[in-house]
Amino acid sequence: MGRYRFLIPCFLILFCHGVSSMVRAGSIHVGSGRQTNSISEALAMAKAGDSIIVHEGLYREMPVITIPVVLIGIGSPVIDGGNKGDVVSIFANEVIFEGFTVIHSGKSSLKEYCGLKINRGVSGVTIKGNEFADNSIGILVQEAQGCRLEDNRISTSIAENPLIGNAIHCWKSRNLTIKGNHIRRHRDGIYLEFVSNSVIRDNDVARCLRYGLHFMFSNYDDYLHNIFHENGAGVAVMFSNHINMRHNTFRNNTGGASYGLLLKDISHGTVSGNEFARNTVGIFMEGGLSLTLQENVFRENGWALRLMASSVENTFSRNNFVANTFDVTTNGNSVKNYFSGNYWDKYKGYDLNRDGIGDVPYHPLSLFAIISEYTPAAMLFFRSFLVDLLEQTERIIPTVTPQNFVDDKPAIKQHAL
Repeated sequence: MGRYRFLIPCFLILFCHGVSSMVRAGSIHVGSGRQTNSISEALAMAKAGDSIIVHEGLYREMPVITIPVVLIGIGSPVIDGGNKGDVVSIFANEVIFEGFTVIHSGKSSLKEYCGLKINRGVSGVTIKGNEFADNSIGILVQEAQGCRLEDNRISTSIAENPLIGNAIHCWKSRNLTIKGNHIRRHRDGIYLEFVSNSVIRDNDVARCLRYGLHFMFSNYDDYLHNIFHENGAGVAVMFSNHINMRHNTFRNNTGGASYGLLLKDISHGTVSGNEFARNTVGIFMEGGLSLTLQENVFRENGWALRLMASSVENTFSRNNFVANTFDVTTNGNSVKNYFSGNYWDKYKGYDLNRDGIGDVPYHPLSLFAIISEYTPAAMLFFRSFLVDLLEQTERIIPTVTPQNFVDDKPAIKQHAL
């Protein structure tokens, strides 16, 4: 027993420290008949580590959070900014903000007013399970790191184009997690600029005026299991490298300048396991370098893939091309990309040895696809007898389509993806 006697003081010290921490971390209740009726007053009363419990009701104020606290809304209390400025501002690390409805930020064509703003230098903030409505920008993150934006519902009814902002707008930040958000009717759904080492997953983004997802100069990011549908121009990924886009759905993004996914000046990334369905263009690639596009499904698009001549050293393998008007088109004669093992529903070859690979290579680029790329008005003659005659002639005596634009191992059956 004596030899364990030295452990007793250590245990007492640890126990007292734990009790002291529990005493310091208190709770402040906000609401009718509570300790205070004001969230801002509760923040002035609080100490670091306290929990502020805000009960159901309408709070016409613009809280500013300057210490690490937990704010929990009970019954979805409404914070109304009165169209004056940023509704909620966070200047402290490790803040948790959960369970609120945040409405009516300021509206301006010159300033970026928002429902909630995470300010420069802040880290470890969690914004979870809230609703943001009728704000110019839903959530704005500036020069922050390690923040989590999860399970929020973000929409706006602002109709004036100069006043409407993005649902989630992140700038010069890293190690962000943007997960499970439901986004509608903003300018861009998720906008990222100079954002690195971040994960964007399980979001549902629809009916945005411009892009469901728009990011530039953002490297080493993962985009997983998101759904982007019915957006004005689709999704744009620009001027970035080492991007992984896996198991996303790009659907019903239609219009004269719409696409499921725009890849512009992108290098060393992976586009895998995605579905592109009923878009004007499935993927529009310009300036793509050393990208791997594999095991994607292109179904019922106008153009499944528009591959510009500036895109080189990209690999397309084990993709399914089904019921698209055009599977592939390009604007160049020299193609330095690689197609192998894809399924093409227009392939008419055979498989005598039954190994699942067509015995005859497939040339997916049609003559009319090239003609319409250079002369869009030629689409008036689509499905005409003249076009069919030109297509058959080109297959027998190729003169225009690049001979190296070929899938050397076309799959006979659709890949089970």
